[in-house]
Amino acid sequence: MLLLALAGVAVACSGQVSGGAQYDTCLGSVVGSGCVACVRTNCASDLNAIEQGCSDFLGCACTGPGGSYDSASAASATCQPKVEEPSCNAAAGNSPTMYCQACDSACSATSSSSSGSSGSSSGVVSSSSSSGSGSTSGSSSGGGDQCAQLPPSTCNEPPTPPGGQTTSSTTAHEYAVHTLYLGDTDRSGVMNPDAWKAFGYDLDGKITNAASTDVCTLVTGASKQVQIDGNGGIDNSWGANIMPIWETLDSTFSQTVNTDIQAGGPTQLFYTVGFDDSAGNTTTAVGLSGVTLAGAQVGADGGPPTWNLGTHWPIDPTSINGCANGCPAGTDPIQGAIVKFPSAFQVQGAFVSGSPTDLQLTLGLAGQALRLNLHGAVVTFDPQMPGSVTNGTIAGVLDTQEMIAALKTIAGRISTSLCSGSAFQSIADQIQQTSDIVVSGTQVNNAPGSVCNAISIGIGFDATEIALPTPADIAPPQPPPPDPCAGTDGG
Repeated sequence: MLLLALAGVAVACSGQVSGGAQYDTCLGSVVGSGCVACVRTNCASDLNAIEQGCSDFLGCACTGPGGSYDSASAASATCQPKVEEPSCNAAAGNSPTMYCQACDSACSATSSSSSGSSGSSSGVVSSSSSSGSGSTSGSSSGGGDQCAQLPPSTCNEPPTPPGGQTTSSTTAHEYAVHTLYLGDTDRSGVMNPDAWKAFGYDLDGKITNAASTDVCTLVTGASKQVQIDGNGGIDNSWGANIMPIWETLDSTFSQTVNTDIQAGGPTQLFYTVGFDDSAGNTTTAVGLSGVTLAGAQVGADGGPPTWNLGTHWPIDPTSINGCANGCPAGTDPIQGAIVKFPSAFQVQGAFVSGSPTDLQLTLGLAGQALRLNLHGAVVTFDPQMPGSVTNGTIAGVLDTQEMIAALKTIAGRISTSLCSGSAFQSIADQIQQTSDIVVSGTQVNNAPGSVCNAISIGIGFDATEIALPTPADIAPPQPPPPDPCAGTDGG
């Protein structure tokens, strides 16, 4: 998964002269010995600092035969944290001469034939490495950052359907999300400005950074930093760039979202058939299915939910076909669900929703319900124990104009100052400038020449099993609250 660190950070280490010869074989196995020799000769002084700063990662990853790069080691839980050590991030991000012009030819020549990262060599000599981006191997020359050209496990792409058996299980489960990880904290709840890098998936088949050119055209005024990927090419402009905007509107946004959910506020419900939720299982099978439903507010008169198999969570009727204005009596919420996972599967224990789909996610922003429409979405989660799943991921893209429109519907209820066109437009412009990817229907890409029109998103979650949904669980439709902007120039 972190060959990108080797290519964008560790390969650069080969440029040092003293004390780094022990890694030449390793680095040469990634980008070619000619590239390694050239960088060492021409850009030694600045790369010495990188060698020292990233020595822990190199020592961990270069454990193959003869000291060569070992992808399994690099992707291990032991090695991955080492590339994110402050010393390694600082060395990679602060070097002023990461562009080693003298080696452009030598490293480009080997990029297509080296046994490791075909384009990552250009990340050594021609990308301006971004500290902590988790994706320093993006090629500014274009094309060399494509996952299809990189060794397996380099890119953190969504799992693909396994071959082999079809599940015979018809066991059904319903899980209610009790905790969301929106990108400002890690899964332990610890605040970390780089936490977003671990949430989501590589959706565009590339590992890009601020210098990459084989990407969609950023909107006017956008920073090149928007192009920076997370770990293994994870696309998550939401976590990197949108979360700071939300926090200016609501400084307790992330905390409040989860407090509200745990008290019975709107949440996401996942229904599965055929999923093995036993602790530690490594089940691999196709033939699973599922749906996702929007959980409505639990009735205040009943107190907070008990989060167990006796909990019947109210279902927002807008997540069921034909029920926006109320469901006919006896409507089956599973059969009628708008979002279904007919090609779901399980791989090494993890549930995977299958083919990318559209999905609506509701979050509380400053006490208001912000409805996000995800496109090209995939959902995964791991069994923790019977009745509980963990390491959940919801990944996809948000059509930028759709998200701005969704925010506009609630802006005045957040603050009446946002009723005016100029005040809201300022925020809308900031959101527009975080667009990092392209969406057309459910198809996601990052093609050069196309204008970026969407925002990648990756969110983590944990969930608890509750009672299977019934027709009686469908909540009545709720009228929209009064619009404080009505009658103003922003209403």
